[in-house]
Amino acid sequence: MKGVWTLTLDTATPYLSLGIFQGEAGVGRVVRVERRHEESLFPLLDELLAKVGARKEEIGALVLGEGPGSYTGLRIALAAGLGIALAQGAKVFAVSSLLAACWPFLQEDGPPLTPLFTARNRLYYGATYARREGRPIEVLPPRKLRAEELPPTGLLLDPPPDPRALYDLLPFAREGVAPLYL
Repeated sequence: MKGVWTLTLDTATPYLSLGIFQGEAGVGRVVRVERRHEESLFPLLDELLAKVGARKEEIGALVLGEGPGSYTGLRIALAAGLGIALAQGAKVFAVSSLLAACWPFLQEDGPPLTPLFTARNRLYYGATYARREGRPIEVLPPRKLRAEELPPTGLLLDPPPDPRALYDLLPFAREGVAPLYL
C-alpha cells in the first residue's frame, strides 16, 4: 500500500505503544517493556512497517504521547519521534498519554473516566475525560493525585496508551510536542 503513513508512539508508561496507520489500514502494538523502551522501539517499528508493507520514507506524520509519565520514558518517545520526523520531513503532533489510554473506553455521552498512571511515593498522574459529539472533553486537567483524592468511580488504573487512539485523536492533537512533567 503506497501513500503517507502516520506513526504513533508513546513511552510515558512501562508500555511501549507503537503503531503505523493510514486511514482504516494499519497496525498497533502495546508491549510491556518496563524501562527498556529504547531496546524494543526500532525493532518493533521495523516489524510493523513490514507488516503493513510501508517504508520509513512513507511516514508523513507522527503522533507522540506527551505524558505525563516518567522523565526518561517521555524523553525516549520525544527524541526518537523527533529524530524520525526530522529524517523523514514529517509533521509532529502531541496527544496526552492519559487521553490516549482512556479513549477506547470512553462512550459517547457516557460517564467521564479518569485514567491513572502510577507515579512514585504513592501518587498517581490522572486526568478526567468525557466524549461528546465525537470529541474529547477534558473535565479535569492532568495532575498529581494522592490515593485519598481519587474520584470514587470511573477509574482506569495503569491502562497503556493505545496506538490506534493516538491516531484517532490526530484531529484534536496539538502540532508540535512539549513533554508534560508533573
